Amino acid sequence: MVAIIVAATATMIYCYINRFDPQEYVQAFLDVSYKQKTESYIKQTGISEKEAKQVFEDNLAYTMEKFPEHVMTDEMTEEYRELFADLAKKTSYTVGEATREENGTYQVVLTVKPITLLKDTYAEFQEKAQEYATKVSNDVMNGQAMPEETQMQTEIYQIYYEVLSQAAEKGLKYGKPNQIVLHVEKDKEGKYGIRKADLQNLDHLLIESVGEEQEEENS
Repeated sequence: MVAIIVAATATMIYCYINRFDPQEYVQAFLDVSYKQKTESYIKQTGISEKEAKQVFEDNLAYTMEKFPEHVMTDEMTEEYRELFADLAKKTSYTVGEATREENGTYQVVLTVKPITLLKDTYAEFQEKAQEYATKVSNDVMNGQAMPEETQMQTEIYQIYYEVLSQAAEKGLKYGKPNQIVLHVEKDKEGKYGIRKADLQNLDHLLIESVGEEQEEENS
């Protein structure tokens, strides 16, 4: 339902260094993007602490853009923002070996343990959403006015937040580890960056989604 956090997919962030270590770069890039740990990334890129912190904030803003503004109250937006910031900081990844291809591109192996919160809570969310729909139907049958569509959508998003946040407070669970390869390559100006498609793939792996699984069940 929600595309969880992608680290700088809108723009690639590069670094200039004389002695390039692809493993250190990947670690620093992922840490600043998901954990808001800035020290190593600042050393590698020479950007300011403010700019480094903004990487995390920009990614969080990108995630929040997925929510329909017309049904989200300011309070609800902030609640979701805090929830997904916390999830991002608890993502699990381990940087492994790096190998250099003939064209100068580096392949860095990454082991990811996906957070299963969305999948684990999907059935409960469906149940509570159905309970709300039944209540609305019964109220209308008893003479109450049908709520506006926006109002009902707002209520559904509030229900979803409560289910997610309550489950997260009890402790996050992680799935089986997956290995992916991140390609670190130069652009035309000789600047290193992680391939955008790899980052998008990583984003889907870090927090397991129910979307594809649900489509398969319904097909």
